[in-house]
Amino acid sequence: MNQNIDGGAYEIIQNRLRGFAGELRTQLTKLNTARKEVFGAIETSLIANDRINTQNYCIARDVVSVGRYTILGYNVHIGLRSGIRLEDVFSVYAFENNTLKEVGLEFLQKEAFETDFLNLYRYYKEAYFARFARRGRLSSQVWIISGSSAIPGGQPSTVAPN
Repeated sequence: MNQNIDGGAYEIIQNRLRGFAGELRTQLTKLNTARKEVFGAIETSLIANDRINTQNYCIARDVVSVGRYTILGYNVHIGLRSGIRLEDVFSVYAFENNTLKEVGLEFLQKEAFETDFLNLYRYYKEAYFARFARRGRLSSQVWIISGSSAIPGGQPSTVAPN
């Protein structure tokens, strides 16, 4: 007898929860419709799925879209080679025909940026690329310089192409 009462109580609670779920779904639909009327709506959909291959074995850190370009930032282990180059940290791609095609680094090759980039790795041996940061219309890169007395506590440093 006790099982019948417990079973009945369970069904009552389950039916109430289903009713509340239906009411909530209806209210959310109304709210979403009102939001679309006020703010508009842009339907999003996946148009392509692509793999990015780089020249080096690397650890991808961040990706950012700048205009029609997509920039991938990553870290590589340089090994015995001395010095680091822009192509060791960045790859630039253009989205064409639903695929990412690698383009040259001309987009990033500004004299002041290259000088800052090379000096960063020359003077801070443990520096590595951390992430992109968007500041207004421009994107910049955030670098982590650990163990540096010039930057207390290894605080991030920012370098931006001019």
